[in-house]
Amino acid sequence: MHVFDWFYGLNFFVLYPLTIIVIISAAEVGIYLGRRRPSESEFGTPTGAALGLLALLLAFSVSLSVGRFDDRRRLVLDEADAISSTAKFALALPQQSQAVILPLLHEYVTLRSNLGIPYDPIKFDRDVARSVEIETALWAEAMKIVAISDTPRTNRFVNSLNQMSSLHERRVTALRYHVPGVVTAILVGIAMVAMGFSGFHAGTSSGGRHVVVILMGMMVAVVLMLIVDLDRPARGMIRVSVQPLLDAAQTMPTANH
Repeated sequence: MHVFDWFYGLNFFVLYPLTIIVIISAAEVGIYLGRRRPSESEFGTPTGAALGLLALLLAFSVSLSVGRFDDRRRLVLDEADAISSTAKFALALPQQSQAVILPLLHEYVTLRSNLGIPYDPIKFDRDVARSVEIETALWAEAMKIVAISDTPRTNRFVNSLNQMSSLHERRVTALRYHVPGVVTAILVGIAMVAMGFSGFHAGTSSGGRHVVVILMGMMVAVVLMLIVDLDRPARGMIRVSVQPLLDAAQTMPTANH
């Protein structure tokens, strides 16, 4: 794990106050230094430039995080459709094959519904390994069927199983992937610099903008936490619903049907 990735494992109720403290501290340091040099008011230009750069980076980061969130949501829906289709095509197979395939699919959809929930890296790796084992068993049964009877019905089942297998790795990758910690660290650093400039500029003025700068720092911290939360699919408060997989599990046929 990268040295900057440790905060992705922190609890939200620790991470959020920590980020607020860091951002507000930068603003407070700027205010303190600005009050010591009240005549230096030329910091308005660098302050505006720093805030503009921060706003641009925050908007870009939020857009990327929301895009990855939508990708994970779409993958859940696609996987639910693929598993349901595989189960339906299995009904056209011989009864002895259904007795092997359908129970495996039931276990598979249950595993995929609970993938990464609750957050536990050991459980996640165990569930992924078990998913691969189930897929291997399904493919072994599919090859037996194809060897005996290579018909359009078996081909439809094989094609659906192939799609289900490809979605497996795509969804696992989407759950594991997040923006490198160093990128987020740089974003926090730029936010600290921008708030430090803002605090310094407020400190040099006589208008008493202390409260405004602190509120702005809190808003910046909230946006930063939104970005991180969207990028932590298994840990944050914003999570992708797995309802499509739960619905697929409830409507999936059994070997007795």
